[in-house]
Amino acid sequence: MGSGDAILIKKDRTSSTYDILLQKAVKEGRVGGKHRCPVCGMRFRTEKDASACCAKVYLKT
Repeated sequence: MGSGDAILIKKDRTSSTYDILLQKAVKEGRVGGKHRCPVCGMRFRTEKDASACCAKVYLKT
């Protein structure tokens, strides 16, 4: 190998539970979503999902 050559190692699939859960949250819009739950702060793609997140807590106050 010469100067500037690099070896790249690529996994066939994600084996970490954290990575799997993170990918699922991103796909569902819970990470980086536009709308935020007013109680817990979790993010969602839609305002309806954000307001329904902690609706039981919201109604008790």
